[in-house]
Amino acid sequence: MDQARMNDLIATSIASGGLSQEHIAEIIQFRVFGNRRGFLLLENMPIGSIPRTPSRRDDLGKPDTRSEKLLLQATALLGDPIGYVQESEGSLINNFFPQRSQASKMSSDSFDTELDLHTENAFHAVQPDYLVLLCLRQDPDRQAVTFISSIDSIIERLPSSDIHYFFHEPYNFLSDYCQREKNCRIDINKRQTVLYGDIASPYFRFDPYFMVAGSHQAESKLAMLRDIAWEVAEPLTLRQGDLLIIDNRKTAHARSAFDARFDGTDRWIQRTFAVCNRRFLVERLGTHNQVFELVANL
Repeated sequence: MDQARMNDLIATSIASGGLSQEHIAEIIQFRVFGNRRGFLLLENMPIGSIPRTPSRRDDLGKPDTRSEKLLLQATALLGDPIGYVQESEGSLINNFFPQRSQASKMSSDSFDTELDLHTENAFHAVQPDYLVLLCLRQDPDRQAVTFISSIDSIIERLPSSDIHYFFHEPYNFLSDYCQREKNCRIDINKRQTVLYGDIASPYFRFDPYFMVAGSHQAESKLAMLRDIAWEVAEPLTLRQGDLLIIDNRKTAHARSAFDARFDGTDRWIQRTFAVCNRRFLVERLGTHNQVFELVANL
């Protein structure tokens, strides 16, 4: 989609996305003040008519666009909607549903594999500040669980020495992106700390599968941190019409395995990304483009 059409879609969504004034206020409150849980869940959103869940990308079709408009309206309240070339070929709205070709892969289109706790695109210089998930259809057996682990809960279980350790110990965050694909695990020399920002209320970047420790101590500390993150993780079962906003700077999220039927009744999730610093990105990258290739450094 070219920039003009993209802007028209966002403008239309802002004007007529379907969010109530109450929900708009809740989203803005979350953006400005946040909360300890690191997420906001709004239930029973007006998503329109949902067709049968496709089983292949080629079969993706959805005449009713009310869910897309709702999703983009919520995203625009949080920041600027963006996309990545490696995510649904750069679409601002990503659709996820079980696909046989993705079985046993670390992919949002998988179903029989647990996705471990992770921060979205922790390796990317253009990291999303928020993820927005909209459930169009729950899996029929109600097995899929989304987990969210907030750094505000994690640091309560960390001694001050470990908090300082994670503020200063660099880990090598491998890239999940190849040129046009995902799940590549490429070394881009992206060495970062797990905690950053204000030590009194830190930000959090975390993706153990794509992190390489520089010492045995760093590896042991990372394993300990992962255990704590799972201990405090909050389980959520997304139902049809649930809108879930995740603060990607304060949390890690995961998803359980679940069964797929491939009969039109499978789980279907839509997702968007938002960034709060787009003018800075334009300054550093020299483009107003909202869809990004892999950017290692700014």
